[in-house]
Amino acid sequence: MLRLLSVDDSLRLRGLFEESGYTEVNLLGYLGAPELLSRHLRNQPRLLDRTRDVTLLNALLRWFWLGCGQAAEAADAVVPEPFLLLLLESGLLERQGNLLTPGAMLLPVQDFLVASDHPASIERGDSGMVLWPNPTSKFLARFAVRRPSRATLDLGTGSGILSIGAARHSDLVVATDLNPRVPSFVTFNARLNGIDNIEMLLGDGFQPVAGRTFDLILSNPPFFITPKLDYMFCDNSLELDQLCRRLVKEAPAFLNEGGYMQMLCEWAQVNDQPWEERIAEWLEGTGCDAWVMKGLTQCPEEYAQYRIRETTQDSGRDAELYQGYMAYYRGHGVQAIHDGLIVMRRRSGKNWVRIEEVPKTPNGDLGDLVLSTFAAHDLLLEMEADEKLLAIKPRLAAHARLEQVCQQAGDRWQAESLTLRLTRGFPFHWNMQPLAAEFLATCDGTRTAEQVVQVFAANANAPLETVRRECLAMIRKLIERGFVVVAPD
Repeated sequence: MLRLLSVDDSLRLRGLFEESGYTEVNLLGYLGAPELLSRHLRNQPRLLDRTRDVTLLNALLRWFWLGCGQAAEAADAVVPEPFLLLLLESGLLERQGNLLTPGAMLLPVQDFLVASDHPASIERGDSGMVLWPNPTSKFLARFAVRRPSRATLDLGTGSGILSIGAARHSDLVVATDLNPRVPSFVTFNARLNGIDNIEMLLGDGFQPVAGRTFDLILSNPPFFITPKLDYMFCDNSLELDQLCRRLVKEAPAFLNEGGYMQMLCEWAQVNDQPWEERIAEWLEGTGCDAWVMKGLTQCPEEYAQYRIRETTQDSGRDAELYQGYMAYYRGHGVQAIHDGLIVMRRRSGKNWVRIEEVPKTPNGDLGDLVLSTFAAHDLLLEMEADEKLLAIKPRLAAHARLEQVCQQAGDRWQAESLTLRLTRGFPFHWNMQPLAAEFLATCDGTRTAEQVVQVFAANANAPLETVRRECLAMIRKLIERGFVVVAPD
């Protein structure tokens, strides 16, 4: 069990890890690959070889990355005594005879240091294990809206990585979880990272925060769609995707006007129902605008194999488990399983819902991407009348690029296609005709849409009404996708 150090000792311990080189940037190069010890990857020999030299950093890596115990006399030779005493006092290290064993795993994430259980807990089948900051929690952290928040809720906090990140722009963060082992990790991690505005509560779903409202809700819930209840961090007792549906339906009551809910989830495609319809039903009547970004799609066979491999180390049970999974999916008519991110914003009035499959590998500040996307939809609602849209000054976004593909034609290059692309956020693209590209080039933010349309129609010797109608339709779509923004007056 981890034990809280004083504020000063916690900061001193954190500083000692940084001075030793135990940081995310340094370890990415030092280890050669940012992978954890895994029986599935069979990487223990490589990681042990990489940390074979007797140094302070290697001692820390063997304890808090690989989860290996080390002889006390070997540690004494490289670990400064004040450092060692703090590790023992905090419970990060435990003395077992002449052996020093780790009480937790420590992962550097950006400029944070986060304690959790070690992956070996999965091999032992510990149902209450506290998961380390994994790719899904890091992904949600990248998308988190970072505007000032009076109160933020981290629903299903786990190690607390989302709470720690949100604490920087929130007056208060409330972290909740059903797992009774979570509070000791969250309070320890907050103190270790010099954060004092996180309130930790135990309970199921929104129950611990009944009657309270928030400017931001972040949630990476236990959304696996499986017939088992082995681990609290990923499994839940509701059928298929009903936990995620319940959270979507309940969230608006806990949001302030203009507040955002961002949740990672999985949902099933059942029988012949399009996947968009299932997720759209979750959002009906919520009083929220919503943007659903679908990512990976897997057939039940692939999904079952992946989840079994991910959460079960005993390959001798593979056939039994697989048959159980497939009977569950067939019994519910599951044809596919999708994952994605749901962003909701509570707003009075007529709400909009955008459901789409998004390109992979987004880049840049994704929290800003969320805010700018919602702002674009707000603008389009305000500009439903053509007269209002004609009065804005459209400008191509700074991260929009026009690409031309040419093919050889005799002794010349002949244009084959024109594509407008975004280089930040999701790499959306738009196939363009030469005349449309020519029109967009004149959208530089110095003239109104009406002025640009009139000049373009005159130069093209085309009917003004036809040009106006087609150009406004294009501007609306490009504003929605983030290709076009509105220049300030």
